[in-house]
Order: sequence, then structure tokens, then C-alpha cells
Amino acid sequence: MESRKEGKISNLRKTSICRYLKILIFGLFFVVAQVSQAQTVSNQDGVTNWFDEITSRIEPYASIRIGVGFDEDGEIGIGNNAPRAGIRFKHALSANKADNFNAVGRVELGFNLVSRDETIEFAVDPGAGIAQVGDAVFSRLGWLGVTYKDFQFTFGKQNSVYYTLGAIEVDKTLAFGGAGIGVWNIADGGVSGTGRANQVMILKYAKNGLSLGAQAQVRNISENNESIDTYGFGANYRIDGFGIGVGYNKVNDGVEDPLPDQAKEGDESFVVSASYEKDRFTVAASYASLNQHQRAGDVFYDATGLEFFGRYRFSKNERWHFALGYNYLKPKEDEDLGDFDTKFFITELAYRFKKSSYISASSRIDQSKDVNGDGRRPSIFGIGIRFDF
Repeated sequence: MESRKEGKISNLRKTSICRYLKILIFGLFFVVAQVSQAQTVSNQDGVTNWFDEITSRIEPYASIRIGVGFDEDGEIGIGNNAPRAGIRFKHALSANKADNFNAVGRVELGFNLVSRDETIEFAVDPGAGIAQVGDAVFSRLGWLGVTYKDFQFTFGKQNSVYYTLGAIEVDKTLAFGGAGIGVWNIADGGVSGTGRANQVMILKYAKNGLSLGAQAQVRNISENNESIDTYGFGANYRIDGFGIGVGYNKVNDGVEDPLPDQAKEGDESFVVSASYEKDRFTVAASYASLNQHQRAGDVFYDATGLEFFGRYRFSKNERWHFALGYNYLKPKEDEDLGDFDTKFFITELAYRFKKSSYISASSRIDQSKDVNGDGRRPSIFGIGIRFDF
């Protein structure tokens, strides 16, 4: 069985790389084709300004995120904190820009800048999909779509509505966090559809502070050949600094004993969130009810979870901030997992030196337990740098 799973993971890596290359090639072909059809723009010398044509449609970005830390057992490690780079593009499909009919897309790569450290982990989300964990370069996002007025339709690998609409403003700590509400349940949450969902179609509507979304994954998860393998819905509303969100995701075509690229039968997730932000102060909380969504070893279990985040920018220039976080995930009583749980506090002191670039000192005060009630993980203190450009 182990050999079959290892072979399956190897094939998944090849398939994932091929899929990413197809998305990238198609995206680049689309942009080049649109540029070649655009009205020629000439400078004073009469030479076509191709650079302006392309850069007017493409927005590159990158985020370097690395941390060094030590735990209470004396272990020291340097680790990634989900570094990435990518491009966004937007191109008007109508000569009349007032029609607001555009082609949009995004390609984002993740990088393993340093060796993965199993002792010092800075994020629950490894950044990569289940078949790509440990790869030097891997695809995080790759999608294309169209927008028209208040609607957007996209397809590819993208952030789920469960995450973007349901779990609002909670996953904001610079290190640690993200463990309480089931977004990153297996690797990057791409298989189940709660994180960076694989092969998903998403329709969104946004106007006057209200956002609605629906998604469907079409991945041929099992031999049942359901047209829609997982589906989800999300909504949030923001007004005067207040926000409330709700998300739901369900596996429609799961497997009782899933391989790494298959979703679990009975997987169902629900999350509700609330947030408030005014001036220098931000506070947010999310609660989740999860059925057959979380995994401990080879066991999938039902659970309830909670995440809390609070931040205060205390300096006059608002560059310094202090933040607190709390993550809690507990199997339901009938799961027969003893005292097993995930529970930790987060403290964070950070300085923002440019845009969203930071240097920070963070701690994860861990009180997680194993089935016997003993401490499951050591507490960690770390210093990290995040440079966005």
C-alpha cells in the first residue's frame, strides 16, 4: 500500500507540474495575443512601445518570508514562512471601458528557500499542495476568468470562498496561526476545497459591502464520476468597520480510505466569522464545525474549532504593532481520541518598514495535547522577516 501511495504522489507531482505549465503557457499566450491585437501605441520616434502595452495589463509581485526560531526543548531551526511570487493581469475585452468587461488572471509560484525544518514550523499552511511539499518551486495559484460589472467568474487553482468570504480577517498573524477552522486541513486545502482549491470554478458578486460566492470542484476524485466533486458557498458583509462572514464546503464525491489526491467521504465544513477594524485597532474571531475534515495520522475526525486575532498599532506613525492570537481545535466527544487537541496562543511584536513588509518577533505558546493528555508540541519563539515588493 505504501509503495502504491508513493507512486501515486510521484505521478501527482508530474501531473501538477504539467498542469501548471499549461496554465502558464495559456496565460502568456492570451496576454501576448491581446497585446498583438491592441491598437498600436507609438513613441515620438514612431517605434511601437510594446513594454507599455504589456505592463499596463500585468502586475508582478513577490513576498520573501523567512524565520529563525527555537523551541523550549532547545532545538533551533530556519524555515520558510510561505514565500511566493506571481503576476496578476487584467485586460479590457470591450473597446468601451465603461462596459467593465475584462479578462483577469493570476499565476503564483511558491518557493522552498531553505530546507524544511520539521521542528520549527512557522505556518500550518506549507504553501504547497499535497504532491508538492518539499519541492524547490511549486504552483500556489493559477487561474483565469472574466469580470462583468459586479460579477466575476474564474477557473483554475484559487483561494476558496470558504476562506476568502467565510474566514474574514482572522488569518493575519505574521507567523504561526491558521490551525483552528479547517482551511488548511491537508497541505494547502486544495483537495477538499477549503484552502487553495484545485480545479475549481468560482462565481462571485460584490457590491456595496456585500460579497457572495459559489464554487464547484470538478476533479474526478473517485470512480463515481460525479459532475461536481465538491461544492461551497460563502458570503460576507462589511459596513463602518464591522464585518461578518459565513462559509460552507461539502465533498460530494469522496472516498472512505482516500489516497493523497482524494477527498474524504463525509467531509463537510462550516465557518462563521466576525471582525471589527477602526483606526489602529483590529479584532476578529471565527468558529468552525468540521465533519470528517481534519486528519491525525490516518484518522479523519469531526471537530469544532476557534481562531481569534487582535492587533493594535501603538506608535504615532502606525509602523509598530502588537498582536495576540488564539487557535483551538478539539475533536467531538464521540471521536474516541482521548484528550487529543490543538491549542496555542500567539504573541507578536512587529515593525512595518515598507508597505506590507515587516520584521517581527513572535511566539507560539503551545498547550496542545496527545490522546493521553501529555504535551504534544513544544512552544516556539521566532524572529521573522517579510519583504513584499
